[in-house]
Amino acid sequence: MKVSVPLTAWWLTLASAALAAPYPLSVTDDLGVTVTLEREPERVVAMMPSHTETLCALDACDKLVGVDDFTNYPPETDDLPRLGGAFSPNIEAILALEPDLVLADESSDLAAALRNAGVTVYAGTAQTFDEAFEKFAVLGQLVNRELEAALLVERVRGEIEAIAAQTEALEGVSVYYEIDPTPFSVGPGSFIGVLLAKAGGENIVTEDLGDFPQLDPEYVIAADPEVIIVSEEDAGALPERPGWAGISAVQQGRVVTTDAVTRDAISRPGPRMVEAVRFFARALHPEVFGEPEAVRGAASR
Repeated sequence: MKVSVPLTAWWLTLASAALAAPYPLSVTDDLGVTVTLEREPERVVAMMPSHTETLCALDACDKLVGVDDFTNYPPETDDLPRLGGAFSPNIEAILALEPDLVLADESSDLAAALRNAGVTVYAGTAQTFDEAFEKFAVLGQLVNRELEAALLVERVRGEIEAIAAQTEALEGVSVYYEIDPTPFSVGPGSFIGVLLAKAGGENIVTEDLGDFPQLDPEYVIAADPEVIIVSEEDAGALPERPGWAGISAVQQGRVVTTDAVTRDAISRPGPRMVEAVRFFARALHPEVFGEPEAVRGAASR
């Protein structure tokens, strides 16, 4: 009797064997440091929420023994020890967990402190849209999840590009995305700015202002965006800001609010970028994608 093996299962098995990471393994982090792992890590500390979410999307949640204070997704991480923030870490608590790999922000002093204590550290975070996918691949390599990383890149990029393909034929909508009321916003080169563009938005912030600029309120008024995306907490007072009541988005009732969970998904260059761009598409083109819906997930800590 001839046995038929499903092609997908056969390919996954073959690819998994081919992509299995050889140890010892060396990669270069964002500080230019060569990070060497003698064996597959089993006790990982992630000090950035995007690192945590990516590891869990790679089916490596079980390797985590501790996370930063701001990690709140996925729910599988709820009971893990909290070890401070990326820039205010509890180094003693991290060392007590005896990690064989720590994932850190390259801009903090944590990597140097832990390396001085003999801990293996990969320091690096995604700053752009494309770098987010590069980090999927690197983290997959570090924890022996290269196949899962390749599939994650394909899925996330594919779903985002599918939305972008739909918006290409639509008229662009001018949009102001507010990080906070000072007001800080996002430039077109930032990963959030790219997601806005993929969703059919025309960012009022120009590239020369940088990725995360603090704007003069008069700049926003003069730009007169058709849509404003702002936090729930700040939306109520927005029309009371001098001159803002006359902005088209306010006049036309197109001020779209974000709750804490949605803001987390938007602000983290990780697997939930799909949810972020879907939210933006609904905010900008509800006639095509439906009314905006909050991203589902864990509430901010």
